Amino acid sequence: MSCKQIKEQFIDYLDQNLDQGEYQNVETHLKGCKNCSTALQEFKTIFEAINNDTLELPDSSLKVNFEQMLQNEKAIVNTPKVVSLEKRTLSSWKTALQIAATIALVILGYYYGKNQNAESFSKEIAVLEKEKIEMKQTMTISLIENESASKRLQAVNYAEEFEKPGNDILKALINKMYYDEHINVRLAAAEALAKFSDAEMVRKALISALDKEQDPSMQIELIQILVSIQEKRAVPSMEKLLQEEETPDYVKDQVKVGLPSLI
Repeated sequence: MSCKQIKEQFIDYLDQNLDQGEYQNVETHLKGCKNCSTALQEFKTIFEAINNDTLELPDSSLKVNFEQMLQNEKAIVNTPKVVSLEKRTLSSWKTALQIAATIALVILGYYYGKNQNAESFSKEIAVLEKEKIEMKQTMTISLIENESASKRLQAVNYAEEFEKPGNDILKALINKMYYDEHINVRLAAAEALAKFSDAEMVRKALISALDKEQDPSMQIELIQILVSIQEKRAVPSMEKLLQEEETPDYVKDQVKVGLPSLI
């Protein structure tokens, strides 16, 4: 397995959600790959920060009023959270810890109410799964804003794991594709966004990126993505590249290869 594939399995590896064969593959790779071992350790640090956060145990009244407690926690969790894409701050970590604390409280509530009927049980399992995904997304956004280019690149790779990422994840990836100073991070962000091209905001962002991008390698990546997703609205942007004298010949050749399939 490649390093990218291994890193995409980090979260499930730490959660022990891999089958025996997948787990063994990750273990074998980590023993022989220093970069992946270091990346895993950095990711584990985040989980340890959450696991070591001190939580007050609920008193007996919580057991009696479990339903009320759960509703209150749901209200807190559903309160919109604004994540800044302009500046990395400690508030991102605080948010992650708050979400983790909420998950812990809901788990305790579940055990108090474990004698409820099967329908109630299924609903609470769904709540736990939802909160787990939200926590992972918050942590990924925090990593995307890291000062280290290598960590930002790792975070972009983590973001590809989400089947249906929230708008905050998509906006963070778009921000990296537009403005990151390292071309490898911009390329990885564009590749990740291609996976989520069903979203209209993603398609528009890819076209906009092609309009403003000056790096030839990034231009070629965007052209290939837009052709692969059959985004016909990108035709004017590609034709513009053909008309501009400063566009490298090999970029124009890429446009000539892909453009006919969009017209």
